[in-house]
Amino acid sequence: MGSFIIRRVAQSLIIVVLIAVTVFLVLRLSAGDPARIRAPVFARPDVIEQYRRDFGIDRPLIEQLGSFFLNALRGDLGQSFRFQAPVTDLILQALPKTLMLAGVSLALSLAVAIVLGSLAALRPRSFWGWLSSAVAAFGQSAPVFWTGAVLVLVFAVGLRWLPSGGYNGLSSLVLPAIAVTLSILPTQLRVLRASMQAVLKEDYIRTARAFGLRERRITFVYALKNACLPLLTVIGVDIGYLLGGVIVAEVVFAFPGIGELALVALNARDYPLIQGITIVTASFFVIVNLLIDLLYTRVDPRIRLERS
Repeated sequence: MGSFIIRRVAQSLIIVVLIAVTVFLVLRLSAGDPARIRAPVFARPDVIEQYRRDFGIDRPLIEQLGSFFLNALRGDLGQSFRFQAPVTDLILQALPKTLMLAGVSLALSLAVAIVLGSLAALRPRSFWGWLSSAVAAFGQSAPVFWTGAVLVLVFAVGLRWLPSGGYNGLSSLVLPAIAVTLSILPTQLRVLRASMQAVLKEDYIRTARAFGLRERRITFVYALKNACLPLLTVIGVDIGYLLGGVIVAEVVFAFPGIGELALVALNARDYPLIQGITIVTASFFVIVNLLIDLLYTRVDPRIRLERS
C-alpha cells in the first residue's frame, strides 16, 4: 500500500511539473513580447528594455524557467499585467467560487444519476427508463453555453425567478449549476444504470432474495453500494469536463470565478495570469484523479496494489 501511494504521488508530481513547463514554454513562444504588451503603444526602445528587465525576459529561457519554478515553490506565480496584482492573490479570490459551483454541480449530478439510474435499472421499460434515456440524450447533445442561455431566457428573463448572472448569494448558483450538471450527467447516469443492471443479476443478489430479504434493502444496501463503484472512475474522467463546463458557465452567467478571470486575462493578453490559471486548474485535475485512485483502493478491496 505504501509503495503504491508513493508511486502515484510521484507520477502526479511529474505530470504537474510537465504541465507547468509546457505552459511556460508555449506562452513564451506564442504570446508575443510581454514588454511590448505591457508598455505604452509609442514607448521608446529604452522603456521597452526596462520592461524586459523588470519581467526578467532579458535572460536566457532556461534561467527564466528556473526562476519561475523557484518563485512558484514560494507561491509566487508572477504579477498580472491587467490587474497589477499578484497572480496568486487573484486566483485565490476567484477559486473558492469556482470550487463551490463545481462541487454543487457534481453533487447534484451524482444524486440525480444514483436515483434516476437505479429506478431505470429496476424498471427499464417504465417511465423512469424513458426519462433516464431522454435526460442522457439531452445532456449529451446540448452544450453548456446553449443550456445556460435557455435557462436565462426562461427562468431569469421570462419568469424572473432567479438572477441571470453575477453572484448575489446561493440563488446565483442555481442556473449555472443546472447547466453544468446537465453536461456531466449523461455519462454518470448511463454507467450507474448499466452497473446496477449487472449487479442485480449477480448470484449474491439472488441468494439475498432467496433468504427473504426485503427488495428495498437488497437494492439500496447491497446492490447500489457495488453498483456505485464504477462511478469513481467516471468522476475522475468527468473532472476535466466538469472544469470545462464550469468555466463556460461562468462566462455565460458572468459568475466571478476562474472562468470569468481567464476570459479577462485572454482579452488583455495577460500571459502571467493565463499561465497561473492554466497551471492551477491542470494541477487540480491531477490531484483529484490521484485522490480518486487512492479512494478506489479503500472502497474496493478486490484491487491488488502490489504484485506478489
